[in-house]
Amino acid sequence: MYFFRVLTRKRLFSSASAERRKKEEDCYLKNGGAVLEELLALCDGNCRIPIRYFTATEIERAIKHSKSKMELSHVSMVTGSLDNRSILVRFSRCQFTNIHRDIAITAQMSHLKNVLRLVGCCLEFEEPVMVYEYVEAITLSDLLFREGDHKTKRSLSWGKRLRIANEVASTVVFLHTEFTTPIIHRDIKPHKVMIDQNSGIAKIIDFSLSMSLPPGELEVQDAVLCGTFWYLDPEYASLGIVTQKTDVYSFGVLFFQLLTGKESLDSMQSNTEEGNVMDRVDSRIYEETTDFKDPNPPTMVELYIKESSAIDIADSTFLEQHGIEIRQQLEDYLDLVKKCTTYKGENRPYMIHVAKELRRIENCYRALTIDQN
Repeated sequence: MYFFRVLTRKRLFSSASAERRKKEEDCYLKNGGAVLEELLALCDGNCRIPIRYFTATEIERAIKHSKSKMELSHVSMVTGSLDNRSILVRFSRCQFTNIHRDIAITAQMSHLKNVLRLVGCCLEFEEPVMVYEYVEAITLSDLLFREGDHKTKRSLSWGKRLRIANEVASTVVFLHTEFTTPIIHRDIKPHKVMIDQNSGIAKIIDFSLSMSLPPGELEVQDAVLCGTFWYLDPEYASLGIVTQKTDVYSFGVLFFQLLTGKESLDSMQSNTEEGNVMDRVDSRIYEETTDFKDPNPPTMVELYIKESSAIDIADSTFLEQHGIEIRQQLEDYLDLVKKCTTYKGENRPYMIHVAKELRRIENCYRALTIDQN
């Protein structure tokens, strides 16, 4: 098995003081072993890493004159330049994430167009640094939720939202089906999706909370609950059991946010033509109104939707563009949201079936636009 390109210790650490050299060497050995362990687990002992190794000195030089920074959830992305090409350098700030696993998974998925391509990494810092190809991008969360930017939201048409949903779904399907054992992401949300502003392509970033199911098993008990509140599968939250359906729920919430354009369910209010306002739904009301003795209590998404139609809750920006012509697509889409976000995991579809239905809805949209032209 090949593990990074072979570098002599002299080449790696010769430019630093003795004390710094010792610290960088210790970090390199610790982080290198951790990444190797993750790769062996992922690839059943048979893997070649298609990424480059960078020294701490190279990273520091690459970002020395950088003035551009992108803030993601627990992640700082800094622009830089290496070998006369632009790059993105990522520093992890969250102690609860496993960046070694992130390197291992991203390295194995960088050939996918919907994963931000990993160029290389540096193991000489306390937390490894990841180096990506440069993309002029904005997070999906900024596109959807940034207040006061109606023009930006209008650019996110119904067709583009369907494409983003399809692209994220296909990446999650790959995680669940293309490794030795299924990998569960556990933190799917708009903050982890970057949109290339030139091509419009969605690119997933950050697999640091991912975990693998044991060989031959459909679930695993998780001692430490991981994820983000609004996107957390309620069954996982109550039982601590991780399955492929854990990701289906999180994806269903993201899917729902693409429909509504709203960030959190406690801030969502839907106005009908008669002026009636749907009840505010927050965690307090959820706790007060939910009978947890019920084996299948309503989820936050279900409480918000209630008996509403898709037209009632859909983002007005793309309704202004398409109107009722896309009503059936919206209803089919909302029906899929409901299936993904039901309480019991066994009642949710697998991601491969979600992706298939999404493709069907997107094909219907394309057929409609062709007919209109």
